[in-house]
Amino acid sequence: MAEGQHWSDRVREKMEAAHGYHELGMHTDAWTVLDDLPPEDKAHPLVVLLRLDILLGMDRWDDAVALGTGACRQWPVIDGFFFKTTTALIELHEYQQAKDLLLAGPESLQQKAPYWYDLACCQCRTGELEGAKKSIVECFERSEAFRLRALYDPDLEAIWESL
Repeated sequence: MAEGQHWSDRVREKMEAAHGYHELGMHTDAWTVLDDLPPEDKAHPLVVLLRLDILLGMDRWDDAVALGTGACRQWPVIDGFFFKTTTALIELHEYQQAKDLLLAGPESLQQKAPYWYDLACCQCRTGELEGAKKSIVECFERSEAFRLRALYDPDLEAIWESL
């Protein structure tokens, strides 16, 4: 779809259906709906972002990393690609690569709690415990909602005592 154009009702309906299937855990059905989109719409960043969500829902970490890494390069200002690709890398225990991706991302990432949470996880797993403690404090300052999650996340076990 060309910049500035609006999606047709048909494309919008397909996106909503795919999102609904994904939310219900019907990932294969969601993927199939996206496959039926016109070729010019399949490469739209919202479609790619939904495909990335679907891959994460299917635990297809390697595929998510491949798609997400390309998306981060193609759309470097869309935070969601960085967060979702980082999630897949963490699931693959590729902590240094996940950390590098976060650090290379747009500055806007640093304003969000998930950035600091994921960075703390990666720092813990790569032995940077002091950095992890600082990062988790930054996370909590942005969102207290992460505090309980952090107490049970094995990626943060090395700093649990300081939480």
